[in-house]
Amino acid sequence: MGVTTRFHRAASTGNVLLLKEATRWEVNTPDENLLTPVLLAATNGQALALSVLLKRGGDLTKTDRSGSAALHLAAAAGHRECVECLLKAGVNVFEMNTSGRTALDVAKLHREFEVVEVLEQFEADLCAKDSARVEQLRKRAAKQYEKLKQRYGTVIALNLGDSFRALEEHTALEESV
Repeated sequence: MGVTTRFHRAASTGNVLLLKEATRWEVNTPDENLLTPVLLAATNGQALALSVLLKRGGDLTKTDRSGSAALHLAAAAGHRECVECLLKAGVNVFEMNTSGRTALDVAKLHREFEVVEVLEQFEADLCAKDSARVEQLRKRAAKQYEKLKQRYGTVIALNLGDSFRALEEHTALEESV
């Protein structure tokens, strides 16, 4: 696993000056939770830091343990500026996390309506401009989703198993009282 570096901390807090020193490798290095500086900047709403990281070679395809990419994380937290930055950088808006959700789905789930509006407008514009490109992006997203399921599927199953065991224990405790 990776370790938390000064660039991870800088991305979380928006320390742009430090991020300008980062190499491509450093901006894509995961910490122990598989979060790269790019993912941390998106999660924490640090749009300027995110922009710097992308210019330094930040990889838009990196994901956290749930298969959420930077766009998913920014959308879930309602960080409109980060979402717009990622869309301008060319992120695939149709990418899915391990739950099969796109960033738009995640924004709706978290009731981040401002971000929902941005993503819906982007998708509508993309569909109106180039339907062949949309089909290509959807196919690429489907392939990536299959890879994510293979990579993280057992981890998710184990986590769900732990949750179900905890629920069963809790239920057993309530019944015994």
